[in-house]
Amino acid sequence: MFRGILNFFSSGTVLNPMFLLGLGSGAFLSYRFNTDKLYSIFMWYDTYLVAIAIAFVYTFAFNQVFKGYSSTIDWSETFKRFISQSILLIASAAVSAFIFEQFVF
Repeated sequence: MFRGILNFFSSGTVLNPMFLLGLGSGAFLSYRFNTDKLYSIFMWYDTYLVAIAIAFVYTFAFNQVFKGYSSTIDWSETFKRFISQSILLIASAAVSAFIFEQFVF
């Protein structure tokens, strides 16, 4: 378990902007709303659409993947990165909201 936690921090995931945004939004949601309201917020599809839109803008504006050492964008790899950033943002927001709700606030 300790090796997993150490690998999580040494992999750089903690410094990912989508993870930090999800952690911050989860902390805000758990501070602002109770558990029943949190469940209903994560049942709305609008929550996921906003998270996907934020990940889309971040990935295609700031975090593109280029082919080799050229200035040509590798669209398939950039799209895969967009999907992974979306999942990371949604998962970190949901998990951190419920963890903060249970243990902190």
